[in-house]
Amino acid sequence: MSRGLTRIWGLALLLLTAGVSGAGEEPPPADAEALWKYISQPPGFQKWGTWSNFRELRRSRCGTAYGFYMRVYVNDIALKARGNTLPVGSILVREGQNMGSNTYAPNGQIMAYTVMYKVKGFNPKGGNWFWATYTGLGQARDSGALSECIHCHQTSWNNDYVLGHDLK
Repeated sequence: MSRGLTRIWGLALLLLTAGVSGAGEEPPPADAEALWKYISQPPGFQKWGTWSNFRELRRSRCGTAYGFYMRVYVNDIALKARGNTLPVGSILVREGQNMGSNTYAPNGQIMAYTVMYKVKGFNPKGGNWFWATYTGLGQARDSGALSECIHCHQTSWNNDYVLGHDLK
């Protein structure tokens, strides 16, 4: 076998075993640390798509703890879904930005990340959503069936707890 062909086979094997861009990797369990590791591995959730109504930075309903402005990233499972219920494995990442001092404009500082992750059998009463909140540096704060998140999102129970985007 030629040296060039040997290198190509070696590279192909390396790419297959490395799980390029998360391809073929098992989704994480309902665990904040494992979830952050999964969504932040290169290329990272910031390279995910989003729904058309979330393409621009927009004012948040959640306020100071989670950022005055937000951007939402959605994994391929959720992006490709049809109907009013997202499938297991769907992940939505809300990036919350701060606002500048004495202004009402975003200043680009990431205050927090909030993640909705659909996990089979996790909190069926809450749509099987696992919630996790992180600091702007990705350090886990809270996770699980977070009552604060569910309380706000239950107003959209018929839209699979998703706010700001009609799944239909």
